Amino acid sequence: MKLNSSTALAVVLACLLAGCAATPPTAKSGVELQAYQAREFETSKRAAFSATMSVFQDLGFIIDDGDFDTGLITATGPMQREQMDAGDLFAQLFAGFDTRVATQRRATAFVEKMPSGLVRIRLNFVDNMAMVQGAPNSAAVEDPEFYQATFELIDKAIFVRSATTSTSRESN
Repeated sequence: MKLNSSTALAVVLACLLAGCAATPPTAKSGVELQAYQAREFETSKRAAFSATMSVFQDLGFIIDDGDFDTGLITATGPMQREQMDAGDLFAQLFAGFDTRVATQRRATAFVEKMPSGLVRIRLNFVDNMAMVQGAPNSAAVEDPEFYQATFELIDKAIFVRSATTSTSRESN
């Protein structure tokens, strides 16, 4: 059996393109997300709520809304652009527009008193990406280390508030 060059080229091209196809990431279940998006603290709801707002501000977020009664906090981070590379510079010089992606992180926190007496905080971070051409794109931040680091900051802020509160009570 003899293959002509166009058939061989088509087979090679099909193999190359099949190799480039990536399987889409599987969506995490609610339980998997909560494993790193939620943490319980032994403190009051007021201290947890205030500490969470304070940490969001320390991370550069602007608080959009914070309602103690519902326990919901929403915040928006600063707009960040990718570093400009040669392709971006070429597009800006010759096409007259910036092709870099601008990303803005949004954050929500839900603070609630649990029946156990502990306070549960659930965080959610989403990156909103705006491009010059095409529809905006959003992607949930699914980095457990990022959530872990944020919870460590909240834990420290709760500790500081607890120490400050007990010190002020002792001095009265």
